[in-house]
Parts: sequence; C-alpha cells; structure tokens
Amino acid sequence: MNTINWNDLAQQATLQTDKEFNQQLAILTNLNPTKINDITKECKITNTNIVKTLKLVDDATMSTNEKAKAISNIENGFGFLISLASKVI
Repeated sequence: MNTINWNDLAQQATLQTDKEFNQQLAILTNLNPTKINDITKECKITNTNIVKTLKLVDDATMSTNEKAKAISNIENGFGFLISLASKVI
C-alpha cells in the first residue's frame, strides 16, 4: 500500500459516487465491489472515513497503539476494519 496517494484518494472519495468508490476500494482490497458496498452499509461508514482509517493503518510512522487511538476517533473506523478483515480472512 506504500504507493497510494491518500490525499488524492480522500479528495476523490468526496467527489465519487458510492459505486465508483466501492470499485476503487475493491481493487485495493481484492474484494468485489458488492462486498465493499455490503461492508460500507453494514458499518455505516462514509467514504471519507474509510480513507482516513486506511490512511492511518498504512502510516509507517505511527505505532500500533497510536494508530488504534487515532482510529478510535473516526466514526465507525474500527467496525469497518473488523468487517473488512473478516471478509479477507
């Protein structure tokens, strides 16, 4: 995930339809867009908060504890990560 420009992705997320965003996220996660849509609806998380959450996970400068604390401040961030992980594993 190191080559992802998170700022560009965040800006695009605010402009894209849910379908477009789900397709883009599906490419990043190797899940299909329908599963991404299901996770998003299940977690009631916005596209912007998905990007914020994934950006924190990818941040190599933060410790695991710092990431956890930061993600706890994102509405539905943990729920999204748990649902995403359960679909990937």
